[in-house]
Amino acid sequence: MEGDSILVVDDEAIVLDVLKVALKKAGFTVYTASRMVDGLALARGQKFSCALIDKNLPDGSGLDLIKQIRAKHPDCTCLVMTAYPNADSILEALKLGAVDYLEKPFPHVSIIQEKVKAAVDRQRRLAALSARVAEMHALKAATEAQATEEVTLQSKLDTANFKYQRTLALLREIKAGLESGDAATVKRLLGRVTTLLDELSK
Repeated sequence: MEGDSILVVDDEAIVLDVLKVALKKAGFTVYTASRMVDGLALARGQKFSCALIDKNLPDGSGLDLIKQIRAKHPDCTCLVMTAYPNADSILEALKLGAVDYLEKPFPHVSIIQEKVKAAVDRQRRLAALSARVAEMHALKAATEAQATEEVTLQSKLDTANFKYQRTLALLREIKAGLESGDAATVKRLLGRVTTLLDELSK
């Protein structure tokens, strides 16, 4: 958990102070902002493991901020904070990528700490899963490429073997022709040799 950065955006100074102290005690590095524009600037400047965003900010909607953060950092888990929870806003937040919400006033800071820890753990599991999936896709692509290469190599070996067998058979005919002393047969075989040499040179 140590080293994970948390972004907290809320227009109430007391909320920022309480969350900063609580999350620092939980081992997180905490950045705070009181406006949407400041929170967005922080999100653009660095990567956060988790963001706690107040639904109603003085210069915009916290849900819009979540949308923009998630667009830039899909791995950042977001929690919505609101003093006026309702089913529609919670559903909208979840659709935008929020994983949970915190109702104000907070019942106890330990609940906040546990929810943030759970959100960061979720992010880590998803990141590990994504890495594993990417690794499996890369392995699949490499295996398919190797299989294609093996098929191509086998095809080349089959072609080379076929040409070898033809050459060997022709050499046997030439030997027999030379032993027979028949000029017409030798001339015909030399013509086949010329044709075979042309094929082998391609």
